[in-house]
Amino acid sequence: MNQITSMFMESNKRMKDIMTGEFRLDQVSAAQREFEGQIKLLNAIVSAFGIASKNKRALVGLERMNIMSTTEAVNLLIGSVEEEKIKCEITGKLMARNECLDYSGHHHDDCGGCEIGIATKAILLPADN
Repeated sequence: MNQITSMFMESNKRMKDIMTGEFRLDQVSAAQREFEGQIKLLNAIVSAFGIASKNKRALVGLERMNIMSTTEAVNLLIGSVEEEKIKCEITGKLMARNECLDYSGHHHDDCGGCEIGIATKAILLPADN
């Protein structure tokens, strides 16, 4: 999971806690400020992706810094690692990591060299020791 996804998950958990129980005005104000910060962050992500699409070195640097990755889609919902959304290079569609794993099991010839599939297997399948 990259830094952007982690930040959204933490923020959404706090927002869910505020909205499901008794909440104070200062909590709502803090949540609103955080949401405004997320909007700015989304704009920065879009800008970074624009730069990365013009310059492959920028994307490699962003991935090394664990800021954003070509193998993950930002998912604004709170969920498990299996439900993280990725974009399939073969179908061109968004799918959950567990769906990617299932799909690659039935389409091994097509998915053999897919970097996203390799990353998904590393995340979801236990390491053989």
